[in-house]
Amino acid sequence: MKTKKNAIFFAILAAALYAVNIPMSKVLLRFVQPTMMAAFLYMGAGVGLFFCGVVTKEKGEKLTKAELPYTVGMIVLDIAAPILLMLGLKRTDSANASLLNNFEIVATAIIALMVFKE
Repeated sequence: MKTKKNAIFFAILAAALYAVNIPMSKVLLRFVQPTMMAAFLYMGAGVGLFFCGVVTKEKGEKLTKAELPYTVGMIVLDIAAPILLMLGLKRTDSANASLLNNFEIVATAIIALMVFKE
């Protein structure tokens, strides 16, 4: 039962942090360049995952050669996505950014369903 409560807590925490991401980034973009803001976001995610790894001490599976092209593609897109997000966020108002961010979730679900059959 404790595992279920932990999962619910972390799901709510993730949703709350995701919701705060755009408004806080919009405020901070007044003082920081978009590429640096994207770097800060990834640095924060990396620090958080580091501490999760320290706490759980679990080892992941090793990547195979067949997975290499997908991994490289994911890395390239994961570098480009937050940079483009911050560049767009700097150029639009908060309401449009919020609507587009919510649409991203729906679009991702539709792509997962239609393309990957998930």
